[in-house]
Amino acid sequence: MASVPLENQFRCCICLDTYTDPVSIPCGHNFCLDCIEGYWDTKDKSECPLCKETFKERPELRINRAFSDMIEFFKRSVLLPYSLYREDVPCDVCHGNKAPSVKSCLVCQASYCEIHLVPHQRDPALQRHCLTDPAIFNTSHLCRKHNKPLTMFCKQDHTTVCSKCTEGDHKHHKIVPMEKESRRVKVREKLLPLPCVFWEGGGVS
Repeated sequence: MASVPLENQFRCCICLDTYTDPVSIPCGHNFCLDCIEGYWDTKDKSECPLCKETFKERPELRINRAFSDMIEFFKRSVLLPYSLYREDVPCDVCHGNKAPSVKSCLVCQASYCEIHLVPHQRDPALQRHCLTDPAIFNTSHLCRKHNKPLTMFCKQDHTTVCSKCTEGDHKHHKIVPMEKESRRVKVREKLLPLPCVFWEGGGVS
């Protein structure tokens, strides 16, 4: 079984960022306090976003202090030193003076700044795409399970897959080439309006 990168063990699966005020729910999975509370606010019943276990009553959550201390240590000893020498990855959508990317999408094969990431945050279909840190984007194209290139897209599970995946868990699913899905998404993004950004001088971008 492929090992999970260390930084991924400290990322919330809802916001895809390092945990903030981490909490553990009864099934054992961890989330940011605000993320899981916000998730439950949109649901009729309290369930785990990962394993889908449901709880009769909404769990009373408390911050996992020990885990929180581990995350802070990780941030200081690993993320902070790393951020001192990492280079910004330019947004693939910006024209002219490109803004730095905040996330990269494995499905769209592109990196996005805060503004151009908006469609991935608002559109239900795009929200299911796998986002990653732009700095490790070029090394994120291998299947963690089979260590093979992620060259295809599973329409049923909305996830990237390799050739081995299509012979196993995704054998009877609808699979399309990554390039085809990427083109479809880029066309869809052009049809989605981006928010206006008001600058201090009163102008609109």
